[in-house]
Amino acid sequence: MTGRVTLLGAGPGNPELLTLLGKRRLAEADVILYDRLVNPSLLAFSKPTAQRVDVGKLPHFHKVKQTAINQLLVDYAQAGQRVVRLKAGDPYVFGRGGEEAQFLKANHVPCEVVSGLTSAITGLAAVGIPITHRDYASSFHVITGHHQSGGRQLDWDNIAHQEGTLVFLMGMAALNDICTQLQANGRAATTPVAIIQWATQWRQRLVTGTLADIEARVIAAKIGAPALIVVGDVVKLARELQPTQPLQGQHVLLPYSAHSRLAPALQDQGATVDFFDREVPTAIDFTLPDLSQVDALVVTDGRAYDYFLKRLLAAGQDQRTLAHLRIIAVNTAVAKHLRRQGLLADDVIATPQTANALVIGEAGRLAAGGLATYQLTTVATPITWELDEFQAIIFPSSQSVHDFQQDLRAAQLTLIAMGPRVQAALQERGATAQLVSTNREDILAFLKGVQQHDQDSNSIS
Repeated sequence: MTGRVTLLGAGPGNPELLTLLGKRRLAEADVILYDRLVNPSLLAFSKPTAQRVDVGKLPHFHKVKQTAINQLLVDYAQAGQRVVRLKAGDPYVFGRGGEEAQFLKANHVPCEVVSGLTSAITGLAAVGIPITHRDYASSFHVITGHHQSGGRQLDWDNIAHQEGTLVFLMGMAALNDICTQLQANGRAATTPVAIIQWATQWRQRLVTGTLADIEARVIAAKIGAPALIVVGDVVKLARELQPTQPLQGQHVLLPYSAHSRLAPALQDQGATVDFFDREVPTAIDFTLPDLSQVDALVVTDGRAYDYFLKRLLAAGQDQRTLAHLRIIAVNTAVAKHLRRQGLLADDVIATPQTANALVIGEAGRLAAGGLATYQLTTVATPITWELDEFQAIIFPSSQSVHDFQQDLRAAQLTLIAMGPRVQAALQERGATAQLVSTNREDILAFLKGVQQHDQDSNSIS
């Protein structure tokens, strides 16, 4: 059976700017082919079993040639795979998506295009530049700065005399030629220019100048590709409209949680959040014991009870079966979890006597005689960034410390422990961590302090 290929626009880089359909297609994909310009954080939306194929392209060098990429798409789809071709920005905006769609159609492979937000618009907005403005530009023109050898060349006379904003994509290698040609064909040397590198991402940078001096400013700032080149009077608005958020530029690593409230709180303050995988829980097929032979049920963690309850229901029983038992939670977190399930703990005891009790928990943490209802499996998905590209890692629990697979002793970044037990778990691994409460506001305040310290240090140097 033939699979399908989705030509998916990844947007400008910020994972939250991916469309809802795009996120769903990534989660469904069996194979993902992605380029160098795609933010690797987006791969976190894929399932752990998905095959990831880096076909990344550098200027003047293609890791995998376009003809080979086209054939890979066909081969994977004809093998019955759901394939995502993940492309920066929008597949049909200088992304060669049209060529890939033509090849797929010619080979009778089902293909869909899921548009992405183009950086030609969102990248400008990220630094406070509206691509149009009634006082400055009533039109815009998106132009490729990279041309096929022997292919169509730019009509510089036409481009230079266009009213409105000019946006060049993939043009950093030709920056000198772009500025020279625009001036030679009538654009004033004083025309404002902006260079935006890694737009919408934590590493975003902006340099402004004019056609006459922008190249020197770019060299001084050590900015290179990938970057947008913006030409026009709208660039003047960057100084007035550039967003300023307290955690802008902060890159923070968290353990993955589908229901995290801390991650959106950090993102709303301007931080970029990435995740590391937690161990994956898997149910264990166990036989329910004769509950009439025990006096108490000791619950060591909430997840263990969830799996126990599912097995109980599968056997045609429910929580009424537990009415004669003394329910013991080993900590308040477990007691709160049981309450949400409609079961009130009779006691909260860290180390209860278990002579005639049924103790349930995770396979790797139960003493002899306990009933394991699930086990944890380590996920081998690597973090898509080097640790030195983060400013902080936040550990909300001791389990998250256990789940983190990399060596923390040499990490040159701030480690944040949300509670004394978490701090102790990090110390056992030879790492020094800053102790912060579990309150989200305290976490945000601490990171703002780190941000301010970094800014002060940079200004002094």
